[in-house]
Amino acid sequence: MTGTRIDRRLLLILYILALILLREWLIPVIELTNSDHLSLFLLFVALSFFLALIKVKWWIVLPTKLLFIVLATHYVFFEKVLFTQETLVRLSGSFLENAPIIMNGDWERITNPFRTVLFFALLWMTTYLIRHWIEVRKSILLFYIMTILFIAFIDTFGGYAADGAIFRIMVTGLLLLGLLAITRLAERHNTSVPTGTFLAISIPLLFAVVVSGAFANILPKQDPIWPDPFPYFESLVQGRGGGGGGGAKSGYDMNDSTLGGSFVQDSTLVFEAKVDSQQYWKIETKNTYTSKGWEQVSIDDVPISFIPGMKMGEIAGQGNVEDTAQLLADLKVSEEFPFIVYPYGMNKVYATKDVVFQYSEGAGKYGTEIEGKEEALDSYQVEFTESDYSLKKLRATRMEDFSGVAEDLTQYLQLPEQLPERVKELAKNITENQESVYEKTKAIERYFGRNGFVYTQQGVAIPKAGDDYVDQFLFDTKKGYCDNFSTSMVVMLRSIDIPARWVKGFAPGEFVLNDADEKVYQITNNEAHSWVEAYMPGIGWMPYEPTIGFNSLTDIEYDIELNLDDTLTPEVKKPEQSKKEQAEKTVKTGRNFKISEIFISVGTWIRNNMWIVGAIGLIVIFAGWRLFVGRVKWLPKVLVYTHRTNQDDWVTFTRRYTSLLKQLNRSGLKRATGMTLSDYATMVDNYFGGERMKMLTTAYEKGLYGRNITDHDWCELKEIWEDLINRTSG
Repeated sequence: MTGTRIDRRLLLILYILALILLREWLIPVIELTNSDHLSLFLLFVALSFFLALIKVKWWIVLPTKLLFIVLATHYVFFEKVLFTQETLVRLSGSFLENAPIIMNGDWERITNPFRTVLFFALLWMTTYLIRHWIEVRKSILLFYIMTILFIAFIDTFGGYAADGAIFRIMVTGLLLLGLLAITRLAERHNTSVPTGTFLAISIPLLFAVVVSGAFANILPKQDPIWPDPFPYFESLVQGRGGGGGGGAKSGYDMNDSTLGGSFVQDSTLVFEAKVDSQQYWKIETKNTYTSKGWEQVSIDDVPISFIPGMKMGEIAGQGNVEDTAQLLADLKVSEEFPFIVYPYGMNKVYATKDVVFQYSEGAGKYGTEIEGKEEALDSYQVEFTESDYSLKKLRATRMEDFSGVAEDLTQYLQLPEQLPERVKELAKNITENQESVYEKTKAIERYFGRNGFVYTQQGVAIPKAGDDYVDQFLFDTKKGYCDNFSTSMVVMLRSIDIPARWVKGFAPGEFVLNDADEKVYQITNNEAHSWVEAYMPGIGWMPYEPTIGFNSLTDIEYDIELNLDDTLTPEVKKPEQSKKEQAEKTVKTGRNFKISEIFISVGTWIRNNMWIVGAIGLIVIFAGWRLFVGRVKWLPKVLVYTHRTNQDDWVTFTRRYTSLLKQLNRSGLKRATGMTLSDYATMVDNYFGGERMKMLTTAYEKGLYGRNITDHDWCELKEIWEDLINRTSG
């Protein structure tokens, strides 16, 4: 990259401003794609600018960036800082399987790890382009305009609120444009402007920009003349003629008759749960698939009444789990829901109000009534038991066992008559090699994550009049959110005669510390979710999670011997040990502390303290940069110490002489192209005084050209070399 060189301190300021602008691109991309790890992408950009700032050679830059990309991708998908044999094999396999996909041009099937690598490559090219605009063109106007247009577009037509971003872009961009304008003027007049002068000029520029922006925010604004066009455009594209719920916000909705379409993120708090571990929060199930969505068709469903403290809950009474200690979830609800949300394994509900719970068995929903009217509870407690499913029992389930089930499961096998035949054929192909009901169900659950399906909340298709919602997702679009994945799994299960139902509720949410330093989970409208329950004969209803990016909270009890190649092995856990075995293991572990445990603890600490790691990394990078920049001062002492212990002979002398040439070049005494060693020695001696460099050069040329590598006073030459190379540090 060529161009008039900019002072390194000023270049650092310009790079920081460019990083802030690029961050405004990354934030909405991360938010709208439901991705994460913004700090990793920003760290990659900062690394790119830093390596450019210190002028690192390309053969160092290339492997450094590639290593960072691989490590970052590994951390994103395995949440581990250090490689293991398993994660390395899985990551390599994920990369390799993209080769035939790319050759066939089937871009939608590219795996997520490879998409991440491609995104890093895009950032790599973008940072290089920004460097070109700053260092060569000395104008960032094009990038500034593109940033404004991009943010304005997604603020208008997308779900990203760019209020703060607009102000940050304006301040950063105008300051960057002003500094580069001064640089261009200085270059045009063939003069240099000290960094201090640049800073002095930038202060009034920054003041003017900030003050004008503040006034723009304070001054009254006229209301919009036209309504937001986004819902209309989206409905037009999706073929809904301007109707429907396109552009709707995330959250719980009772109407599921028409699924599909995009929705906007809504981080409004729904409820807060003080509970020891993550839970899926269930509201209801639906039994009838219409080819466009879901409805709940009541089949002689007479509500059952419960009062607080009574034993209630279907999962806990099925006999498929072993009773353990009762757990308690304390819920504080912000939304006015005339029903309760509850975790799996619910046994009892406690409330301070005189409430009656009306249980609809078909829908699995507990409505709340106070004095005969539907009322919402703002707080209640749920007593529940966490479930452990026996893998031995699950693998013993057979399709013929359904004939002995007393419960009428007909409604959970319902399918529309117009369901395309290829949906049924796909379900049969996925499960044809599985024997048990459980293994067939798991095969369908895992199908989506291994066949190029993509999780997204934007641009999700809505089936037209003659289309089927599941068929469209499985064979045409292969992209959608939880409703697409869960509905498709239920339909495929039913098509192979496994009873299944569609479940609605909330995902676990994220934990925070409240004012009392207690861990609580905050569940917002963004956590509104749907998943699957399938009936396992002899066991009962069991939850499954097919949606990519979500982890099932079902615990499997490891009570059989498994083959290491078994596809179900990663999901099971080892049987609980007796107290005696646990005590013995604790003692043994205390005596023989494993290195792997250190790695695990270090990795956990790093994940929980990323900002500290980032700060330490920046300090280390800065210290390394300072050492690299100032190496002309300290490197001679290292070279003297290194070569002093070597044997005095011709080989050692040539190494000393070569290192001296490099050090002289670093110190500013550069050897011009075509200059002979004798002429260069004269230039060096004129600078330092004496004839030391000439004596060393004469000895070097005698050995190199005259083949005289023995007739020298090595001791004297060493003293001359040490004296001269030490002078370069002054």
